[in-house]
Amino acid sequence: MKKIIYISAWLFSFIFVIGFLFKILRFPYSFYLLYLGGTVASLVCFPLVFFYKWRTHTLSKKRVIFQWVFGQAAVIIFVISTWLRFTNDYFANITLFIAFAILAFAFLPFLFFNIYQQSIEEI
Repeated sequence: MKKIIYISAWLFSFIFVIGFLFKILRFPYSFYLLYLGGTVASLVCFPLVFFYKWRTHTLSKKRVIFQWVFGQAAVIIFVISTWLRFTNDYFANITLFIAFAILAFAFLPFLFFNIYQQSIEEI
């Protein structure tokens, strides 16, 4: 089960990144790759990885749980922003701003604080 979850998360993240590359290079099917990779990775695979880590008690500290929750929220809001951008919606820029704000002011501080605490615990 663990391998299936991680391989599927890697596969759909890879499809998402290839979709961005195709979009930059103006190759065909970039829209479909972006849509498929982003949707499945952020709404299915990443929450499954989070649930698996929570179920196996890997996320035992509250600060690590908050890091994962804020990271999941940023990714999901980013994908919603991508969907809105594909439909030329007015709220695409607002949701993109919210996703980056969560990433910059919630996820990254928790990430670096957790890395710092882990380095102190190893000493």
